This record gives sequence, C-alpha cells and structure tokens, in this order.
Amino acid sequence: MFKKNKSGKVLFLLFWLSPFLCTLALWANPLKETLATIQEKAFNGDAYYQGVLALFHKHGEYGLSVDLEEAERWAKMASEKKGALGLATLAALELERGNVPRGRFLYDEAYLHTNLRKLGNKGDALALFCLGMMEIDNPPANIPKALRHLEESAAGGFASAQATLGMIYFTGIGTPKNSSLAIKWCSKAAKSKSPLGMFYLGMAYSVGDGLPMNDEIAMRWIHAAASRELAMAQLVLGMKLAQGDGINKNLALAVQWLRRASQKGSADAALQLRRYENLLARSELAPASYQVPSTQTSFKENISKSISTDLNDKNQSTTIKIAKNFKEPTSFDEEDLIDPKIFDEPEDEAKSLLNLGLQNYKLGKFLDAKFYFDKSAAQNNPVAMRHLGILFFLGQGVKIDYKEATKHFDQATSLGDLDSVRYLRILKQFKD
Repeated sequence: MFKKNKSGKVLFLLFWLSPFLCTLALWANPLKETLATIQEKAFNGDAYYQGVLALFHKHGEYGLSVDLEEAERWAKMASEKKGALGLATLAALELERGNVPRGRFLYDEAYLHTNLRKLGNKGDALALFCLGMMEIDNPPANIPKALRHLEESAAGGFASAQATLGMIYFTGIGTPKNSSLAIKWCSKAAKSKSPLGMFYLGMAYSVGDGLPMNDEIAMRWIHAAASRELAMAQLVLGMKLAQGDGINKNLALAVQWLRRASQKGSADAALQLRRYENLLARSELAPASYQVPSTQTSFKENISKSISTDLNDKNQSTTIKIAKNFKEPTSFDEEDLIDPKIFDEPEDEAKSLLNLGLQNYKLGKFLDAKFYFDKSAAQNNPVAMRHLGILFFLGQGVKIDYKEATKHFDQATSLGDLDSVRYLRILKQFKD
C-alpha cells in the first residue's frame, strides 16, 4: 500500500480546498462581481453583502440611484448580524440626519465589535472607505489617515471613495485645495456613474475651477447627478433653473427639483422651495421639459460658495489635522475627461408615474397608488410591477389575490427585478 507523507497530505488538502479558497477570494472583492450576484447573496442572508448593498444604495454605486431608504433597509439587516459595512452605513445615515450621539455610537460599534479593521487590513475597498469616513466624521478628525484609507479604497476601484477624494480636494477640507487632483478623482468616479463624482465635475465646469467654464457641459453633469437622486445636485439644479443661471429660467421645473431635494431631507431645498412655490403661484409660467442651453452664460458664485461653506461648517466643530505629507500625482490626463452626453437621461414618463405611485403608497392612498403603478407598469417598469404585486399580496386597496400577485412578480422578475424573486419565494410559502 502507498503511504502518504506529510507533504503529500498538505497537497491533498490544498487540492480539495482550492474551490473554497477561490470562493473566499471572490468574497473579498465584490467590486469584481455583478450587481445581480451581489443582490442574490444579500437576499440569501449574507451580512457582508447586505452591507455592500447598503453602501451601493446610499452612494449610488454600480449605476444605482441614491436611495437612502433602501440603504437603511439593507444596513439594518446587516447590522442585526453585526455586519461591519451595515453598521458603518447606519452610522453615516444617522449623522446625516443630525443624530450625532447615535451615529458616533454606531461607528464605535462598527470599529470595535466587528471585523471592519480586519477587512481594511486585507485591502477590502469598501471597508477602507468606511474607515476613511470614520476618521472624517468622528472627532477628533484625522484627515491624513482618512485620505490614506480613501486613496487605498479609490485605487481598489470604489467610485464612492474616488468621488469623496475629489470632493475633499475641491473644497480643501483639512488639506490644501487641489483642483487637478479633484478633477482626476471625480472623472474616474463619473466614469463609474457615481452621482457625487458627476456633480462635482459639473461644478468644476460651472465655476471654471481647473477646467474651462462651460455651462452646457456643467448642466449635463449636474442633471445626470440629480437624475440619480443626489440631493445636493437637485438643489443646485433647482436654483439654477429658478435664477436662470447657465440655463433657461424655468420656475415650474425648478420647483420640481427643489421638491425632490426637500423630500430627501435637504433643509436648504425646503427653504428655497417655499420661496419659489410662492413665486410660481404668482406667475403664469407653464411647466416645460429640461433643456440644455446652446449658449454659455455665467454661473452665480453664491451657489458654489453656499455648498463649500456648508461642507466646511460641518467640520468646524472638530479639530482637523492638515495632511501636509500626503503624496499624490499633481495632474490628471485629459483622456480622463469624458463626454457627459453618455449619461444624459431625459425624464422618463414611466419613472415619473412610478414616483407618483410611491408617493401615494407612502401616504396610504393605495387606490391612487395602484392607478399610477398600472400606468407605469404598462410602460414595462419592473418596480411598478413589483408594487402591484405587493398590493395584491397584502390586500392594500384591493382584495388579497395571490394569483394576481404572482403574475405581477413574474412579470417584474422577467425584466430583471431581483426583489420580486424574493417576494415570489415568500408568496410560495403562503400558497403551499
């Protein structure tokens, strides 16, 4: 009989464990996986991937729109299992709402009682991003350390980290302002459809900061970011439309964008919304569609200054160390600048109808919600189909009808809506 020696046993084990080790390597880098794969793992209860989805929805990663409600939903699921990314995302959401003690407590929980630091040490780009944001948000702020974490995350391909670096260099928060670096990082982020990267690239064109002033290109970038539900982009777009700065003046459309920003919790947007709603009520302007101006006009500095001031005000309560020795290239390649036309997304009627349905649904007006969901679903909107399924599944405004619910979930699933897959699994338990 052949007798295996010790080295032979090791080779034998490695042979059988190799598929498992490959799986672990893949697990460590979700940025190389498809969104469908990430969603499937999150649906199956993986706390890490639930945290990944929370981050993606919060920042609009992977081409998703910014959706703070979805971000919070996934973050809570992850945090129940002590998921590092979920807890860190919940902390950031609480801080944005002004719940500072709660936000800092959750950051401490993520830092001290999860594997966040281990993930960061292994080069996990998402964990490094969370660690970088902790250094900025938790006093005393340590900007040099934050920049190191964010740079590693950005180098790992996380667009939200790239956009955040761009924002920091545009505004000069805790580090010398550097327009070239800002444009470099925002351009990389915009290529990955990061709303924040798009927005700050648009602002650079608006004010001529490191780039030639160009209102047409600026408006395309800002509109692309606003369409992906970035509240600060919606605020700026609304103000530009209201004042006619760099775009044809349109109070009706301005009010629409300001309302969207206000609904996401922007206090500045809420204030401006009241003002321009009153002006609109006294005017005879009719709503019009978004148009990019063909000629270039000046952009009022008060908008960019207000954003810069607001960002700096949020950091005045903490002691900030200046990153004097942080080394970075000092220029960007012209080829990094991309044509924003590829991200142009004209207002979609199906999406507008869906939004009206969602607004009524949240108010408990289920019959009105169904009316708009039906209209949107008729234009092949899978999210509207899913919500029709929910109405029939739960009996909201209609009689409970599992067959009808299944039909709508199946239609949404056929169009790639993975949330409907989860509902079909739940529905099957009720039918069996």
